[in-house]
Amino acid sequence: MGRCGFAVVFVLGLGLSSVAFADASGSEAVKCPTFTHLWPEVPTDPSPSMEDQITDHLTELGNMLGGHMNVLSDHMLSLKVDGRHNSAKLHVGNGGEHFLRFNLDTDWLFAEGKAHVKAHLGLGLGKHELELKLPDMDVIPDNYHGQDLVQVNVSVLERRF
Repeated sequence: MGRCGFAVVFVLGLGLSSVAFADASGSEAVKCPTFTHLWPEVPTDPSPSMEDQITDHLTELGNMLGGHMNVLSDHMLSLKVDGRHNSAKLHVGNGGEHFLRFNLDTDWLFAEGKAHVKAHLGLGLGKHELELKLPDMDVIPDNYHGQDLVQVNVSVLERRF
């Protein structure tokens, strides 16, 4: 009875809900606290994960670099990075109205170890303009006999099923 008395006093002293179990002699059930009441769950952290924090910091650094490129090149180069969607936009050129114009707008999507590039080229002379949509390209880092290189695949003909 000493062991059962200690368990009852322990439960009443803590004032916790408990689970009942039978004594070895088959007498009255004794109540003991459950572990969930003694050690509640650790609260979840509402802050972004470490991966999301790193992605956000790298996006911010890329956009800061793009802003500096834009200012230093007198608005000839601009870069916009979106780390959450693994994409970037790069613009090269100017938009002068009376002189020769050259604008290259590219959208980059980074996936599967390569970059998928969609490009649009705009040329102009005075009031005459020519716009070209270039074929989609895949830019893939590669290596040949220990020498690093970049492989550019251009789809001339594309079939979809």
